[in-house]
Amino acid sequence: MRKNTISAAGCKARIYVKFDKAVQDWVLYKVDLTQSHHYSPRKAVHYHEYRQLTMHAKCVIEDNDEAGIRPNKTFLALSNEAGSPSNLGFSEKDLRNYITARLRNSNVNADVREMMSYFMRMKDINPNFFYAVKLDEECKFKSAVWVDARCRASYEYYGDVVSVDSTYSTNRHGLPFVSFVGVNHHGKSTLLGCALLGNEEIGSYEWVFSQWVKCMGTAPKSIITDQCRSLYRAIKNTLPDTRHWWCIWHIMNKLPSKLGGYRRYGALSGDLNDIVWNSRTEESFEDDWTDFIDEYNLHNNT
Repeated sequence: MRKNTISAAGCKARIYVKFDKAVQDWVLYKVDLTQSHHYSPRKAVHYHEYRQLTMHAKCVIEDNDEAGIRPNKTFLALSNEAGSPSNLGFSEKDLRNYITARLRNSNVNADVREMMSYFMRMKDINPNFFYAVKLDEECKFKSAVWVDARCRASYEYYGDVVSVDSTYSTNRHGLPFVSFVGVNHHGKSTLLGCALLGNEEIGSYEWVFSQWVKCMGTAPKSIITDQCRSLYRAIKNTLPDTRHWWCIWHIMNKLPSKLGGYRRYGALSGDLNDIVWNSRTEESFEDDWTDFIDEYNLHNNT
């Protein structure tokens, strides 16, 4: 007969509930927090609320499963990589559940899987390569951010002012492409990161900005975008200390649609372009702008 090695510790912590017939529901009426167990913060990762698979772990699990590697071997490899199983933040059971409940029923298309494999290969080649991929509850692709080592190095020198362009045409998967661009000391554009968006809603931009700043370590001093409302709200929520500027190129491109019906549009457009692009100082711009308003009688124009 096997000996029971579990012994009572005399812990008094408990809760008391009773069924209230008046409201036809269970009611909590007493809580005793007196307990004799020692707290162990290191074991908190084993609670269900804190256990989660990282994106890196998911990619390794998927690749190993496709290669026919058993789950226990995959868990052992991830444990060795992290230093010990307690450093993983998930159990072998979580790994197996991911394979059976999610991975095997996953609808992630082949292109996304190839992209994730590419990210992993780049990470192996250069540890400074950064990527983050967001999936929904059904493991379907939502968004992705990636920044290579050269982009991260460039940001240290040219990251004060960053232009974010989300006006590229969507690809055949309907995913808008976003680029982060700075200007180097030669006046040339330098890439500082890329992203694919599941949609152009505020939440998607917020996730992209938070991941990009996480990669770079600090937020830029200024950021330039078009007049997209979702971008405006996302920057305000995630980059509160960054000054947001609207791109003058996008503003000037709207002139024909906004002012094309004005009878003096030809002269007005020429003067306005001259003021915007050729003013050398703030004072000269303000003086020329005042003259421009007077010339075309735009004092009450809103």
